Amino acid sequence: MRRQWLAPLLLVSCFAVALRGALAGEGAKCGAAAPDPLLYRVLNLEPNQHLKQLSEISDTEGSLARTFFSPAHRKAAQQLKRWMEDAGMESWVDAVGNVHGRLLPAAAAAAAADGGAEAGSLPPPPQLVLLGSHYDTVLDGGAYDGALGIIVGLAAVKGALLAALRDSGRAASLPPQPDAKDGDVVIPPALAASLLAGGRGLHLVAFTDEEGVRFGSTFLGSRAVAGTLVKYGMLSSKDRAGTSLEQVLREEGGVADPVAAAVAGLALDAAAIAEYVEVHIEQGPVLEARDLPLGVVAGIAGQTRLWVSINGTQGHAGTVPMRGRRDSLAAAAELVTALEALCNTEEAAGGVPEEENLVCTVGEVKVWPGASNVIAGNTGFSVDIRSKTDPARLAVVEQYIKAVTAACARRGVACAVDRKHDAAAVLSDPGVMAGMVAAVRAAEPLLLAALSPAEAASATCGRLAAGLRDVPVLVSGAGHDAMAIAEAVPKMAMMFVRCRGGVSHSPLEHVEAHDVTASSAALAAYLWGRVAGGPAAVEAAMREAAAGAAGVGAGAKGSGSGSGSGHDEL
Repeated sequence: MRRQWLAPLLLVSCFAVALRGALAGEGAKCGAAAPDPLLYRVLNLEPNQHLKQLSEISDTEGSLARTFFSPAHRKAAQQLKRWMEDAGMESWVDAVGNVHGRLLPAAAAAAAADGGAEAGSLPPPPQLVLLGSHYDTVLDGGAYDGALGIIVGLAAVKGALLAALRDSGRAASLPPQPDAKDGDVVIPPALAASLLAGGRGLHLVAFTDEEGVRFGSTFLGSRAVAGTLVKYGMLSSKDRAGTSLEQVLREEGGVADPVAAAVAGLALDAAAIAEYVEVHIEQGPVLEARDLPLGVVAGIAGQTRLWVSINGTQGHAGTVPMRGRRDSLAAAAELVTALEALCNTEEAAGGVPEEENLVCTVGEVKVWPGASNVIAGNTGFSVDIRSKTDPARLAVVEQYIKAVTAACARRGVACAVDRKHDAAAVLSDPGVMAGMVAAVRAAEPLLLAALSPAEAASATCGRLAAGLRDVPVLVSGAGHDAMAIAEAVPKMAMMFVRCRGGVSHSPLEHVEAHDVTASSAALAAYLWGRVAGGPAAVEAAMREAAAGAAGVGAGAKGSGSGSGSGHDEL
């Protein structure tokens, strides 16, 4: 483990120990607190119902598939927009399909609405706590990857506002609400804005495309928000029909020329963002193995994706002698096993150290013409390489490209390696991490208020409450939108939510309803503390961690390096 990873982890570990027993709710027992009907709805019923509703918006019968600008993708965007409006947020869908929800403090909202205000009379613009995750899916995907972060974000916004309303003694200000069976809780925009404190606002983004199914390039939505989509040449990415993203935005999205300028204009002002927070299913087994609902993420792995194309000589399977063949598929087979051997090489034999968690995968192979009696003329395959540190990953990529060149030259076939995606490993911000740890620990009263009497009396409740007092710090081996956002907003952190069996990108992907509620309560506690005058422990932990990080020095800052097939518990 390199020093740049250890610094923020040690800081957060210190604060986690210091926070034990220090927060409200430490001694609460399940069933001891009376449930709050509105918190029960917004932190428990609604997020679980919304996840089910969103999973039913699909382009395929019997499975879940929602890809960029498909009919289901557009339908989901409009549904998310309506849910954001129910939370009192101003909402819109941008040119690439990102769904935004924004809530400004009352003074800032009034100033924004008053375009004629005199110079110097406007209040300073609010700093925004940015939340996000993606609403696209892989083909035959699960209901929680990406969607969980958006839905929990929505629930947490409502939960934080209602907690602030209750805490301030203004519960009567909320208009009468429909019964749960008739609709969701709706918070009027003016009331929502009046509950924000400390000059901070909220901005939630449902990113249009993270998986990259249509164009093969990930983080499309978050790169638009970060202002790096054009920089990375993503407008020239093409789908399987050969249509570029630029063409799709022009022809399907109605974006006027110049498209590049329109897309560049979608970037949020990084200077106005206080931090970025993302909730995501763990996609691994650590939390389930420890019987813990939530974890905080110290950093995200870097990754490289390649596409290797091999052009041989197509011929008759029965008439071309073996020694005269230039078989593209045979060359590809050699190179697939060469990748496996390279990534399995032990450190003593010159390989990457085991603690790097180097993983290399070939997940897609295309063969032309793909007939049993024809020597393959063209074969292409994908390569995915990840490691905990960037130097290790980049060294393996270089070695593999050299191996491809050598094997193709020896076999007399033409090869090309297209570098489809590179993402540097990213460190979480120690202050935001500490705030999230504090929020998880402070969330027990909200959790108890959000459970039904039957749930509060169950053994599961006791384990959930205990789990909120024990918050592990993890390193993610999977890529997330937080990686793209961190290029513009380095102050970021993530919260992982336990998933069954560590399974993801599958119809078997599952998060228990009570874990959805626990994550909603924890994020609500964080937002309540950050923007609505809630638990002081969140702000205190962030200030102390930030001061400690400054003392540690450069080793605790910026982007580091990290990766793995899953993630390491630390």
